[in-house]
Amino acid sequence: MPPARLPTALILLAAFLLILGPALAAPPPRPGPAEWQAYTRRYLAPEGRIIDTANRGISHSEGQGYSMLFAVHFNDRPRFDQMWNWTRRTLARPSDSLFAWRFDPNSRVGVTDMNNATDGDIFIAWSLLMAADRWDVPAYREAAQRITADILRCCVTEFRGRTLLLPGAHGFQDAQGVIINLSYYAFPALRALSRAVPDARWAALEQDGLWLMNEASFGRWRLPPDWLLLPMQGGPPLPASRWPNRFAWDAVRVPLNLVWQQLDATPLPAARGFWDFPNHPQRPPAWVDLSTGAIAPYPGHAGVRAIHALVRSRFGETVGRPLGVADAPDYFGAALVLQTRVAPHMPLEAPALVPPTPAAAPSRTERMMGAAQAAWSRWRGQEEEQAEPPPIAPRQAHWARHVEAEAPQVRGVPAGLRGLAPPR
Repeated sequence: MPPARLPTALILLAAFLLILGPALAAPPPRPGPAEWQAYTRRYLAPEGRIIDTANRGISHSEGQGYSMLFAVHFNDRPRFDQMWNWTRRTLARPSDSLFAWRFDPNSRVGVTDMNNATDGDIFIAWSLLMAADRWDVPAYREAAQRITADILRCCVTEFRGRTLLLPGAHGFQDAQGVIINLSYYAFPALRALSRAVPDARWAALEQDGLWLMNEASFGRWRLPPDWLLLPMQGGPPLPASRWPNRFAWDAVRVPLNLVWQQLDATPLPAARGFWDFPNHPQRPPAWVDLSTGAIAPYPGHAGVRAIHALVRSRFGETVGRPLGVADAPDYFGAALVLQTRVAPHMPLEAPALVPPTPAAAPSRTERMMGAAQAAWSRWRGQEEEQAEPPPIAPRQAHWARHVEAEAPQVRGVPAGLRGLAPPR
């Protein structure tokens, strides 16, 4: 087989195995309490912040959200509260319910950038919803609903007929177009948030996110880049020029999020074909340049290897010894390892809850016609009253017929959502 055609052949083989994979899959085993203890011992500071050990000890909303989710999984409410209290006390933004993305302990001001990171906000809200259910704390759910409403308000936009998830409230729309990060599409979380704040845009985000993942296939391996530009003037999506055109530390989470909700899109077989290629000097490579085809001169750390193993299990392969927190060299690698161990053992989220579409508001012309009809009816009534017609049985106009409101059919479902599954 010619070498130039080998990646395509691997991708096609991977796609075929993906059809059979769910029946054969053997995912990594559920992590035990020792993994959680190892994680918190290495990365949780006494005040409740998660330390990014590979990035000068900073903390960010992503790490808080990931780790709050782990605390719910391991039923550790004291540590959950420790992290949540630090997050809302330190990272809260004055203008909304989202969170500043970065805290630097080496800076006098601490929070050095008040912009948010939407993936961090999504995981914080999702973990609060799960905590509310697990420990029966309504205040967690109320906080999650406020965050979720502001994600919709500040970080979801319509562009060229698509519903897009912005990476942050500011800085990702300009004259060139809209920049997105496909790794922020945490599909199970988006589905869960749809039940906290029902809105048709949640389902559209998933549909359009999957479309983008299928479109954003670049280079020899047909992989998505870390950052993607949707051009203002139209045309297909392009790698965003402000970042290296790589499948690297952001985009590596795209196949993780797909497997987490058992969704299928091009990055899943493409990533497997890339990571499985036998001629790589380092396997799996830490990253690949999608413009030149150059690969990293060093292998991916335990987090990358854990995602590779999870993807292979999705295709029905045996993956050997599961990786643990101790195998990771830093916070991010450990967080990815724990996600790959937790994800297969969480129940799949039901499809996004789509509320009924409200009736469209009448147009100006319709309002004027209605007013004219009402005036005509009043004038005719006065004329008939003067003529003293014989009494007749009153009959309401069809358009004014009174209809008794139907009681909600599902307990706990607010009016307007009856007949749908009750919110989580």
